[in-house]
Amino acid sequence: MSLEQSITQHDMKKTTYGRLRPFLGPVSLLAIIAIFGSLYPDTFLSPTNLVTNILESVAFVGIVAAAQTVVMVVGDFDLAVGGLAAFATSTTAGMLTTASLDGTPHTPGAVLPAVLIGLAVGLVGGALSGFLVSYVGVLAFIATLGMAGVFSSLAYYASDGKPVYGLVERNFVDIARGTSLGLSNKIWIMLIFAAIIWFILDQTPLGRRMYAVGGNPEAARYSGINTKLIRMIAFTICGVGAALGGLLGSASTATANVTATQPFMLNSIAAVFIGMAMFRNGKPNLPGTILGVITLRTLENGLNFTSINDFLQSAITGAVVVIAVIPSALSRIRQSR
Repeated sequence: MSLEQSITQHDMKKTTYGRLRPFLGPVSLLAIIAIFGSLYPDTFLSPTNLVTNILESVAFVGIVAAAQTVVMVVGDFDLAVGGLAAFATSTTAGMLTTASLDGTPHTPGAVLPAVLIGLAVGLVGGALSGFLVSYVGVLAFIATLGMAGVFSSLAYYASDGKPVYGLVERNFVDIARGTSLGLSNKIWIMLIFAAIIWFILDQTPLGRRMYAVGGNPEAARYSGINTKLIRMIAFTICGVGAALGGLLGSASTATANVTATQPFMLNSIAAVFIGMAMFRNGKPNLPGTILGVITLRTLENGLNFTSINDFLQSAITGAVVVIAVIPSALSRIRQSR
């Protein structure tokens, strides 16, 4: 085979994969639904399972994964989202329970400051991680891993190492448990936050600068982009998303549990990687992330109906994530040759 023929075949394969890529995600999700739906039609396909156990439960991780997408767009990742979510949640929960101890009834004014302070904790925590990575020069892996330990320890300290039960029902829990236009408020909140992230990344100069920084930091810097500030902003947005995901989870269960946010880090990063494999030639993107979150949760939910050991279920889920990102990795290797 001549060099020209080899190059032509390579280009044809790359073009074919590029055309098929947008369909891989939806097809994979439909295949998972079809498999478990055929095995357990009465339970897996029930509205309660599909809506409550899958869509509603995915809202918390969906918010964090959407925020994680922003950091990964600039070429980094945030391992502190779980610890930061726990710290923000325990801070808000402490304010709500303290307000109830003096006998004063909870009012919208009492709940709103607690929620805003929880979000502020996420904002400051994300900005701190971003400062360490962008301006101090600490590797994102080291900085966010260290901050994850700091935030988790602060969360345990704020909650005295115990879950905070019996959070105020009105105005905090009821919002998360309520419905609007026939859809759970949890899903609406996730969709609204995801839409905001999508708008920032795809429709604003800030988003274009973020993609430029993630694509080629040196070229972005020479073009006049303040790469350090852009990376710090990305981590700050991620911190707010982590706090919002944690607060929504605690409001849904009326409990602030530090350990409940631990899966946020791994699940959010896995969802972004799956989304990268499905859309936009291996680049982080919001639609792919949300589809990745739903696909992961659907797979986990379906495996729960089987008799497979819980540890093996986790192994299967991890293997699926690895398999999903292989085509994207191979595509990048081919392009670099």
